[in-house]
This record gives sequence, structure tokens and C-alpha cells, in this order.
Amino acid sequence: MLAAIAALSLAAKGTVVMIHGAGGGGWEYDKWRPVFEKAGWTVVNRDLVPVGGKYENTKFNDYVRQVLTWTPKHGKIVYIGASMGGILALKANEKHPASAVVLVNSVGPKGIGPKTDRKPNPPLVVWKDGPLKDTEDAMPDSDRETILWAWKRWRNESGAVMNQIHAGIPARRPKCPVLVVLGANDIDVPHATGLALAKWSSADVKTYENMSHVGPLMSTRAEEVASFVESWVNQKTN
Repeated sequence: MLAAIAALSLAAKGTVVMIHGAGGGGWEYDKWRPVFEKAGWTVVNRDLVPVGGKYENTKFNDYVRQVLTWTPKHGKIVYIGASMGGILALKANEKHPASAVVLVNSVGPKGIGPKTDRKPNPPLVVWKDGPLKDTEDAMPDSDRETILWAWKRWRNESGAVMNQIHAGIPARRPKCPVLVVLGANDIDVPHATGLALAKWSSADVKTYENMSHVGPLMSTRAEEVASFVESWVNQKTN
């Protein structure tokens, strides 16, 4: 009887929608998923897909619509977004408010954080089958097995989506609790952007020293980060 009650309690926790970054996939959360499932959450970590199979035809709102189709219409919802996935989480939350939002080394919405100059991306950003060294450089805090695993899975990306994000996507502050997770050694999203994002959203902040941009999800400490995030989510949504 106690086991049955415990199982029902776990099943009642809700759904965590995990949204990946540019050039990645739901597989980026493969180290996080077991942590959340063991704690009783239903996890959705699907791949964003290009419209009609063409990244060149894909816009930011196409990705937002996909996230919303993954999101259950009822029950407790938590959005977790990493990098590009962070701004997607914020926009999805506007349409379908969550009980909590977690932003992991996330890009900021329009007007949040320092403005950086970048050349416009071409319609198709080619990352698939890139040099192994690029992945090694991006994952200095991951083990060799994880580096090779990720290298085989990177995908191309929509240049239009990347350009829209860089130009700035307006977003509304979530009304729910927010956690901002930062890797101190992130060289893709400035640390100042993460701090500005946290201030803007009145978020709790957890910074990990010596951690890269993808480190929270795929470093040797990924399960540690996932456990902290799950504990925070559990506390804030009960």
C-alpha cells in the first residue's frame, strides 16, 4: 500500500519540458532525464525540427509552436531551456504559463544583457559533421565518451532563427518562480547576460565555476546540476 501511494505521489508531480539549444537536440538532456524521471516527473525532451525539412524556411515562431505542441494542456508544467531553448521557454510560458521556468546559460530577450556585434548568419548554419576539434573545444569539461557522442549528433540550424535571436526577441517576465543556471566559463553567452536575465526575471541564480556553455547538461558534473535543479523545481512547485 505504501509503495502504491508513493508511486501515485511521484506520478502526480507533473511534466518537465526540456528545450535544447541551437544545433542540438533533445539528446542534450540525456544526463538530466533519468534524474527527473527517478524523482517522479514526466520528461519531454524532443527535437526541434525544421519546417518542411528545410532550416532555410524555419523561423523562431515555428520553434515556439513546436514547444507548445509538446506541452500537455493540463497538469503541472515546468519549462527548462538551455541557450536558445531559454528564450523559447520564455515565449512558450507566455502562451501556456508554467509552474516554474529554468534557464540554463540562456540567451536573453530583447534589451537584456550587453549587446554584442555579430555578422548575420546565412540561411543555413552548417554544424552537422563538423570538425571533432570544434566539439572538443566546446566541451572542455566533458569526458571523451560524451564528446564523441555529442559530435555525432550535432545538427544544422536555421540562420533566420539565429539572426532573430541576436536581433532580440521581446519577452514578458514570467509570473512563476525562475531559476537561472550559469556556467562561469561560458564563452558563448556572456556571464553578464545571465546575471541581467536573472535580475530581469527576479530569478534565483546558481553559478558553477569552471563550467562551459554546454557543461550544465553534458559535463562530468551534469547529473549534479540536474539534481540541484530538480530539488529547486520540487521545492518551488509544491
